[in-house]
Amino acid sequence: MIYEVLVVDDESLIAEGLKFLIERMVPECRVVDLAFDGLQGYKKAMELTPHIVLTDIRMPECDGIEMIRRLKEAGNPARFIILSGYAEFKYARSAMVLGVEDYITKPVEEDELCSVLRKSCNSILESRKKSELALEMEHSMKEYMLKDILELSGSEIEKKKSRLGNLGFPVMCQWYNCIVLEYSRAGQQETEKNFHQNIVELADKYFYFSKSRIVIPYSGSMAVVILAFDKEADYRHLLNAAGRFRLELAEKIGVSVSGGAGLTHHKIEEIRESFEEARCALNYKVIKGPDCIISYEEIRRITAAPKLIESEDVKKLEACIDRMDDKGCRQIIEEIFYKVEKEKDLTPGDLQLLSLNLVLTGIRKMPFMQFQLNEYLGRNILSLESIAKFQTIEQLKNWIINTIKSMNELMLKENIPEKQDVVTKAKEYIDKNFNKKISLNDISERFYINPYYFSQLFKRKTGETYHSYITGLRISRAMRLLEETNLNIYEICEMVGYSDPNHFNKMFERRMGVKPSEYKRNNHRSVL
Repeated sequence: MIYEVLVVDDESLIAEGLKFLIERMVPECRVVDLAFDGLQGYKKAMELTPHIVLTDIRMPECDGIEMIRRLKEAGNPARFIILSGYAEFKYARSAMVLGVEDYITKPVEEDELCSVLRKSCNSILESRKKSELALEMEHSMKEYMLKDILELSGSEIEKKKSRLGNLGFPVMCQWYNCIVLEYSRAGQQETEKNFHQNIVELADKYFYFSKSRIVIPYSGSMAVVILAFDKEADYRHLLNAAGRFRLELAEKIGVSVSGGAGLTHHKIEEIRESFEEARCALNYKVIKGPDCIISYEEIRRITAAPKLIESEDVKKLEACIDRMDDKGCRQIIEEIFYKVEKEKDLTPGDLQLLSLNLVLTGIRKMPFMQFQLNEYLGRNILSLESIAKFQTIEQLKNWIINTIKSMNELMLKENIPEKQDVVTKAKEYIDKNFNKKISLNDISERFYINPYYFSQLFKRKTGETYHSYITGLRISRAMRLLEETNLNIYEICEMVGYSDPNHFNKMFERRMGVKPSEYKRNNHRSVL
């Protein structure tokens, strides 16, 4: 970095001499101009905004201290160094109350000039780093707060309304809607960056009729657009705009983009509901195909199928799919159909929808496989029309068993042999993103690997569990923030990836043996 210096001295020979010495002895500094009295120095400092102003004290028209006072009042950000003779020493010292960086006595010694200038340069650099860190922290806090509204319950959102409002989120609108967008991971390395940038730009273009458009990066390949309206929007108009929006987004980033649209809800507390509806709709791209916007309204017919599957059976099936346990999957499906066969008055359509929901239960556990599934199992295998060809419950049952078995085979094919060191790549990603809410499932989706398989592989290669590893990173970062900043505990908690301060306190104490507040008292270094 080059630091710009303005030299102000009423003796032109001294000013020229200082310029020569600075550019010769301190190459990181460049003299941008010379001024020969305080008034001229003020004008040039305001015009050029140098990093450092090196000024004499005694000058006609306006002395150095008066010039500094005026520049400070005008908000000029420069650092000031005073040149003073021995007789002016006390006068120079009194100027320090103005925030003068340092002073140099006349006649100027080369070593002293170099030392003082380099000290000011280092001070500027440190301040810039702190400002950048503060901006980064502020951005992270804003992103975490906005992500919270997608996961918090209504009462929790109500408590955070004022903070959300301070972050620019529209908390007083009449209607809210969520659209979830996801791109195919077949894109280039820069796709993720372009994806989020283009969403922000295009949201203003296509959703101009909404009062506010908030874009939240939700994961590497996924983003959420939250729309707020003062009056109820026409849902068909909204979906048409979303379709055109998705089409141009896909064209701009050059990869496939799919989207799910939730229903429009009346209260800010119901944003989470619209978000979940949008995510649910997105899962059905295996039926509709990629490259489209799927509305929750379209899929309610499928989700409204008879409640023939008990939630406990669904959990058992999901657990078996996670473990790629074919035998366990078969057993659970057999049990489900044993119960189904006892039901009366079921239509063929009911059974078709039931079967489709069973398969989708598996697919929802493995969203990163959805594009491969269309090729591996056949593009139309998951449509209601293809299911209609089965004439008996036994045929439907066997179809589901074989379909889920095929999914597991595909998973194993992707995971073995370990063609690349996925743990190393996952660790690199975790090291950069541990301050975000990244779960084991998030990591698994990003690296196309089954969560159960990944957790076993991670422990075998690192000697510790995924949860232990990410906790270690978060606590280490928290320790540094406790030592080096004046942030509150709850702010640090959010910045290192925890949403619950009580949980953060417990995890910190478990690792460090003391509570965060106690650690801060014992280790905090004052931040000026």
